[in-house]
Amino acid sequence: MSTTMDAAKQEVESRAAFLGRVFPSLSKEGIAELERISLPVHFDEGELIAQEGSYASGIYVVRSGLVSIGKYASHGREKRYLRFLAAGELFGLEAVFLEREPINVQFAKAIVGSDLIFFERSNILAFSKDFPVLFSDLCRWLAREVIMLEFKLTREAVESMDRNLALLLIALANKYGETGEEGAAKAIDLPVSRQTLAELLGVSVETLMRGLKRFRERNLITTEQSRICVENYESLAQRARVKPFYLSIIEETL
Repeated sequence: MSTTMDAAKQEVESRAAFLGRVFPSLSKEGIAELERISLPVHFDEGELIAQEGSYASGIYVVRSGLVSIGKYASHGREKRYLRFLAAGELFGLEAVFLEREPINVQFAKAIVGSDLIFFERSNILAFSKDFPVLFSDLCRWLAREVIMLEFKLTREAVESMDRNLALLLIALANKYGETGEEGAAKAIDLPVSRQTLAELLGVSVETLMRGLKRFRERNLITTEQSRICVENYESLAQRARVKPFYLSIIEETL
């Protein structure tokens, strides 16, 4: 994924136009009011955006960059990354839907320097009274998250690591990959560690490295530092064995 391209797109696209894409159910009047209550914020690489267990102060929308979402283990400070958020994706919906004092159920951290748009909880709740159609867009995002998490849990429980690795690589290539000569996304160059990729799969780093080695030996991929190139997209997709519907859900919430 190119953060430079994200920044260039952000320069030519107004905040109102961006919010119109994120919340397509809102009218122009609604977008104008939403822009008025929005607050642009920036986080540097590695900076914590929201801490798990802390007060959920509002909703964040990623405008550029890349944000990781994860959880800490109950027995200590060991953490696991669950997914990435790119431009147009949001988190912090518990601030809107929980009636009791909302608490962040996950942590969020900027993988690279990232620009976000923040909506304070009381402001977005007041906005929703005048523009209840907002919940159509928020529920659409929640529904996709639920589908993705159920699918992810099922695959981790019953599918092999190789099949889950193939699915992860296909989804990352489609969403963040550079376009190859044949028009397919091939090269994945994300600033994330092998540890993070292992956590996304729910396996150890050693298990991940053995899986990547098997894929290299079968000429499915090549690797160089953080860069992974999908050399045989069709064979990798066949190994993933996933329907286009689920793949699209995973890509939108990965």
